[in-house]
Amino acid sequence: MKGVEGGGGNWRMRNEGTHRGANKEVALALLFMGGTNKASTETPMNQASSRSHCIFTMQVERRLQGSDTVRRAKVNLVDLAGSERVHKMGLDGQTLMEAKHINLSLHALEQVVVALQEGPGRSHIPYRNSMMTMMLKDSLGGNCRTVMIATASPRGDHLLEGISTCRFA
Repeated sequence: MKGVEGGGGNWRMRNEGTHRGANKEVALALLFMGGTNKASTETPMNQASSRSHCIFTMQVERRLQGSDTVRRAKVNLVDLAGSERVHKMGLDGQTLMEAKHINLSLHALEQVVVALQEGPGRSHIPYRNSMMTMMLKDSLGGNCRTVMIATASPRGDHLLEGISTCRFA
């Protein structure tokens, strides 16, 4: 997917939807609508394997009465597709191409996280290696708080994938 750089260095996906929600009910309905648009398919390891990442961004503004000051906050909820061991799953065709793109974007995210952990002495953070990391740039580095919830399967035949997930988290 291609993206475009918007104002303030923020990246947007082409054809991304933007909706104004006046209350939490509207925001929740939009969140669930986005989840239903997420691509999934059956693979040898998972009956409903995510074939895409999903980013739901909420931008909140608050202006006190009688004040010109506007406070803004941004919250990204990110549902990442899981990495896949292509050789283990025997994928081919479209599913193989999707797995390669998923794994490349997850690797790019890992590179950004590692670079950020190296501290302020690091001169380059590789945000541009992935559209996803460009979109999440202000949520990964800078004046932000980031929380990650990682999930892993308890099944023994998924042990290596679980260990990989825990190492990344």
